[in-house]
Amino acid sequence: MSDKTKQEHMSSFIKSIAAIDDCIKPYLEQKKELRKEYVDNKWLTKEDIKYTMKAYRLLKDNTDMVELDKIYSELQELVGDNDGTDE
Repeated sequence: MSDKTKQEHMSSFIKSIAAIDDCIKPYLEQKKELRKEYVDNKWLTKEDIKYTMKAYRLLKDNTDMVELDKIYSELQELVGDNDGTDE
């Protein structure tokens, strides 16, 4: 077992996460600029991009669409047209 304390492990973890965040920051900016370019050029709307990214993540995660649809339908019945208000 390590001689490090929990606090030392937490500190080390946060330092590693911060280093990773610093490395990926330029890529996040690139993604933001890419989205802006597509909207500015009217190639896609913000909504198009949102749904395209959702579909991409579902594909990437190999989501079982039949199971997802089943759960979505069940949830939709529970929530219905409720917009979150108690009226």
